Amino acid sequence: MYRKKRFIVPFTKQYWHIRELQKAGVTPKFGSYFYTARDLYDKKILLSIEQYSPRQYDKFHIKVSSDSVGIFTLVLESTMLGITSKVATQNIRMEDLLQAKYEKQTCLVLFDGRAKVNFEPFLDEINKKYAAS
Repeated sequence: MYRKKRFIVPFTKQYWHIRELQKAGVTPKFGSYFYTARDLYDKKILLSIEQYSPRQYDKFHIKVSSDSVGIFTLVLESTMLGITSKVATQNIRMEDLLQAKYEKQTCLVLFDGRAKVNFEPFLDEINKKYAAS
């Protein structure tokens, strides 16, 4: 199957994220996407991060990657203390997302209750990034 290569605009957050993955030699098969929690909050995807106010969301990063069909790895990282530290990791399956859609869930709890996302926009963002893969 022909897979369209995505063009990444130089010197964006996504560009540096992909470059960092390539240097480490861990580029996921179906791609990886970098978001700040602020970006997701502004898009009305992220509802909350436990114990933090929206003014602190620019100190959190969420990475979504996929190395297997239908399985997405989400990583929540913090730069609160000036260094990047992993707060939580979660694998989520497309089957679980589709089941949640069938059950008409409005909110999805991620990272063992540390974060809440607005379900429909979250699913739309994943479909937008990975449907072409």
